[in-house]
Amino acid sequence: MHGPRLSTPAAFSAAWVMLVVHKGAAGIVHSLERDLAKVEQRLAEASAVEPPFLRQILEDVLLARGKQIRPTLTIASGKLFREATAPLYAMAAAVEFIHTATLIHDDVVDQADARRGEPALFTLAGNSVAVLVGDYLFAQAAMTASETNNVRIMHLFADAVRTLCAGQIAESAREGEARYQIDRETYYRTIEAKTATLFVFACHAGAILGEASAAETEALRRYGRSLGLAFQIVDDILDLVGDESHLGKPLGSDLRQGVVTLPVIYLREEVPEALLREAFTSDGSREEAIGSITEMARTSRAISQAYLEAQRCAADAARALEGVPHGEIRDLLLDLTASVVDRDR
Repeated sequence: MHGPRLSTPAAFSAAWVMLVVHKGAAGIVHSLERDLAKVEQRLAEASAVEPPFLRQILEDVLLARGKQIRPTLTIASGKLFREATAPLYAMAAAVEFIHTATLIHDDVVDQADARRGEPALFTLAGNSVAVLVGDYLFAQAAMTASETNNVRIMHLFADAVRTLCAGQIAESAREGEARYQIDRETYYRTIEAKTATLFVFACHAGAILGEASAAETEALRRYGRSLGLAFQIVDDILDLVGDESHLGKPLGSDLRQGVVTLPVIYLREEVPEALLREAFTSDGSREEAIGSITEMARTSRAISQAYLEAQRCAADAARALEGVPHGEIRDLLLDLTASVVDRDR
């Protein structure tokens, strides 16, 4: 496939992660860079397939640049307890295959034309090809995860994928008033399934491969859950008040897709109900309504309220790390936690 590059959900540049690492931990930075390079090599190997059409697609979606937070969590969770091994690298790659597959499928479900400023796969190759590529990557993830030779990890793998799908199904099944009127409890249940699940799995699998104790593994599961929640809340805030040039998509994209997020739940207390409802319609006034809402959001209490919840989740994540060995890896995870809340993309 030639022409415009596809959207880039996988993301393998160490830059974002390295920017947030503790300044005194130069050694762990170089070590992590080497680890992530080995994971990237696994992605490159998975892209080297026939026919050329599929190879080009896989190269575009797997070898792009971005945050790489999930494979970092996998590797760091293992390296808290022992040096990285080939199974740990395989697991980190498997997590990224899952993440990429879910984003490709999400774009089809949402009919979101772009991701990170690049055209989504389905806009270039069609819905059918995009769905099949997502399926292919789920299979690739399972095959790669099986290299760990760990039945427990494979059970967790299947449960994570099932939970991710259930979360998307539940969100897609809500229509009309049910979608507009969701409350905080429903919102958190949705993002725990759709986002935090993979953070938890990344940390849990890494802990198992690092031979962590049961208590240490549970601490990392709690860390992954809270970090994933904070990550998604900030994503939802940025969708309303972020910088479009950094986000690579127009503000209010969630509203266009009929998704009510935490800041929108709080906005319902400040913005005229008729205006919010107009953003969920498909008539010609919708874009004007979305523009008004994003403008009002900048000066609303809703954004600060949502940020407070993201900060609370990040604080929960940091507390969970009291249950793991102290050192450079833990410092890295603490810095990563702070950066998840304090970011602009």
